[in-house]
Amino acid sequence: MSIEKFNCVTPENAAEPRYLPDPADRRIQVYYTGGEQVIIVGVADNNYICWLSVTEMKDLSKNRAIFAEINADKPKLYGHLHTALKKTKYSYEKVKGMYSTVLRQAEMIVPHYEKTRKLCRLREVKGKYIEILRCYQDMLAARTGDACADYERHKVLIELIRSEQYLRLSDNETVRSIYKELEDRCERLYQDYMTQARGGC
Repeated sequence: MSIEKFNCVTPENAAEPRYLPDPADRRIQVYYTGGEQVIIVGVADNNYICWLSVTEMKDLSKNRAIFAEINADKPKLYGHLHTALKKTKYSYEKVKGMYSTVLRQAEMIVPHYEKTRKLCRLREVKGKYIEILRCYQDMLAARTGDACADYERHKVLIELIRSEQYLRLSDNETVRSIYKELEDRCERLYQDYMTQARGGC
């Protein structure tokens, strides 16, 4: 079996880097779709990817071969996440909202997924965490009209919320929905802060 046929970075959608990505920056990012599949991405650096494939989470043989291919000495092609995803059923917007992590071995995929799901259940405390998430909503909704001051006041809370991205894998639809809304509010606060900061806070 030629493992390369599973790579959605192809000559048709490849990009020619203006520089040679540093091998030290290469990593394997695994996106959990929320179902039985995973999206494995060979990240070349912050600008390019060298691999993207969609496989069954529990297909250890295939995933092990994919990891080995990504870790090969030199990538054959470079591309971009948004263009490679067009060859799959997953949109760029959908994937950016998935929980993902950097893994070193294919054998870590299922155990990490199961650990993360358990972490969700422990955090949720049978739905009790929803009240806390709603408190976070109220806190982030308080705006003064000064984007710099608002961001600085909420900076630690924003960091806390972003540290809990594993909640994207929650079985509880309400938890997932509120967490997504919190992420959106955090992003708006940051973007408003950056816009104002360019003119001087």
